[in-house]
Amino acid sequence: MLDTCSGFEGNLKGAFMRTLNTLLLLVSAGHATAQLAHGGQPHGWGEHDALRADLPVIHVLGEDPQVLASTLATTGDFRYGVQRAVQIDVTEQGAWTDLQDGGAMCQVAVSSPGAVMLSLQFSEWAIPEGAEVFLYDRDRTMFIGAFRASNASPTGTMATSVIRGDQVVIEYRVPDGVRAGRLSVGSVTHGLVDVFRFADESGMRDIDPGYQSSPCHNNVVCPIADAWQDQKRSVALFLRPDGNGCTGSLVNNTQVPGRPYFYMANHCYVPTESQWVFYFNYDSPTCVGNTGPSNQTLTGAVKRSNYYYDDFCLLELFDAPPAAYTPYYAGWDRSGAQPTSQTVIHHPLYDVKKITFDFQPATSYVDGEGIQMWRNYWDSGIVEPVSSGSPLFDQNKRVIGHMTEGAQNCSNSSTVHTGCAKFSASWDGVSASTRLRDWLDPANTTMVLDGYDPFAAPELCALNARVFLQGPYNTSLGRMNAALRSLPSFPLQEPYSALGFEHVLGGGEAVAPAVLNVNGANAIVDWVVVELRQVNAPFTAVATRSALLQADGDVVDVDGTSALSFPVAPGSYRIAVHHRNHLPIITETGVALSAAPVLVDLSNGSTALQGGNLATTPLDGRRVMVPGDCTRDRVVRYTGLDNDRDAVLLRVGGTVPTNFVSGYYLEDNNLDGQVRYTGAGNDRDIILETVGGSVPTNTRDAAFP
Repeated sequence: MLDTCSGFEGNLKGAFMRTLNTLLLLVSAGHATAQLAHGGQPHGWGEHDALRADLPVIHVLGEDPQVLASTLATTGDFRYGVQRAVQIDVTEQGAWTDLQDGGAMCQVAVSSPGAVMLSLQFSEWAIPEGAEVFLYDRDRTMFIGAFRASNASPTGTMATSVIRGDQVVIEYRVPDGVRAGRLSVGSVTHGLVDVFRFADESGMRDIDPGYQSSPCHNNVVCPIADAWQDQKRSVALFLRPDGNGCTGSLVNNTQVPGRPYFYMANHCYVPTESQWVFYFNYDSPTCVGNTGPSNQTLTGAVKRSNYYYDDFCLLELFDAPPAAYTPYYAGWDRSGAQPTSQTVIHHPLYDVKKITFDFQPATSYVDGEGIQMWRNYWDSGIVEPVSSGSPLFDQNKRVIGHMTEGAQNCSNSSTVHTGCAKFSASWDGVSASTRLRDWLDPANTTMVLDGYDPFAAPELCALNARVFLQGPYNTSLGRMNAALRSLPSFPLQEPYSALGFEHVLGGGEAVAPAVLNVNGANAIVDWVVVELRQVNAPFTAVATRSALLQADGDVVDVDGTSALSFPVAPGSYRIAVHHRNHLPIITETGVALSAAPVLVDLSNGSTALQGGNLATTPLDGRRVMVPGDCTRDRVVRYTGLDNDRDAVLLRVGGTVPTNFVSGYYLEDNNLDGQVRYTGAGNDRDIILETVGGSVPTNTRDAAFP
């Protein structure tokens, strides 16, 4: 087998080999951020005289491209380009011009003779706020940018997508009175292959290595792919600065949907991922065509896990694709169950996105290196070099593996198989760095996960919840006191994120001061957190959000009146409620929720709670949440290690028990706005009452998963 990114057997047997990559990398592996452009256009765009007549040109010399192309053809190396080292200090070597509308502009051209396209890797990107960088070809027919200070990584590097032709102009503009900063190029990728067909119109191609993808592929907009229009948006081509590239896909995870995890083949990995460029939606707009838009790019990622003997690698992109890219995070199935049909979506030979089908059940085998594989014979379409890492979907449109070995031509797809490494085999491993589960499902409870569209109109579940806290409960009024809201320190933004609570699809909620001015039964008592959890895996949160608790027990949105909404599909969920210093509660079974608000009263016994009578305390004919958890460990202790009583004493000073403090504190168990260790209304006695009132060594645990 040959590496799908580095080479292919000259006799086209159709088998790939994952080989150790011994290329000399000419740039250090740092971090890079997305190369999302900030708008605008280069100076005088559309004017022929916008470039200086004495524009400095830095020539990057290397092996003659014709000789190199011949070498690649002989070795079967399917690279799109070669990386060449250079040292260019833009601010020193460029030509400066004062602009009529203020500020100054520096221009310098980088030339690599014979290239069909160029990309740059900046070794220094330390430009001031307000400065902008554009890159464009010498004929001023194509540009990318503006890029700003925010496009740099913490280590100060930046890599760009490709520009057509063999010369790129760097235009650097700074406002009046702003220092120039530092902007340096450390290497250039000389494009040998016109991957994006720039030359089709301009005739700029200087060589043609001859490896366009085969004519029997299916474009992803063809009718045969109609059912796969969501999944295709998860797949991206990536180009490495050393001139190689592969295919991979965004995948969903259970903890933070929309986190940009990128699943690919390990044999496509070299440690320069901080300067890889990921091309999204490089698709032909027509069923017959080999060109498409190449302007939706992101730069840089960090490796999260990989394993040679599973041939998988999981990256996390530095930035999530924005809404304009219409990203989709593919679902997955780690069960290892045999699929009844299989589909691969890929970029063969750097071509526009293709789709390939096997309508028969896949079979299992183990390759020569011990990798567990799915064997596929394609019924429509084929795979070729650079398809490596492309996701293998089952009949339910969930990822079950990725393309690893085997390629066909248009005449042998029924006899030459493709091997796809199994997703299920990569789930477990000896550590987080060699397996998938820690990243895609940290609880390790989900066998099958559907895909996720972060910018689709969300399905919603609505909930009217009702709970009572024992600490501030007033039996004379039959409701809770609402003293905290008048404190100057009462937080207008939910306090739970700052306490370390990990929100899912929520967090950061804020309330307007006017909402806190409401009196009576609807007065705001405090912030709470409401969770929706999986029915059969109640330790896994599906969605959370902070909300406001009213004196009459109603839990409302931050406007003080509305029901709570969660961006999840209607269905059955366990409902949990948290408070800062009361023990949390959760329903014993699922509650059916829909887009219409469902009333769930957790205080009157109509909804069973996990733990039964141990979950709450009976008071005034209600079930009320248990106070005293000042240390937030879900256990109330009056004595012993990590007890909650000492936390109250420490809050009032630690030495004079008659002291008290006013403010919004965890140790304020009765929520009256003051922390007291002794005297009337003290917070210490509440802890003793919670553990039983007579045996101080008793404890009270939350009945919570």
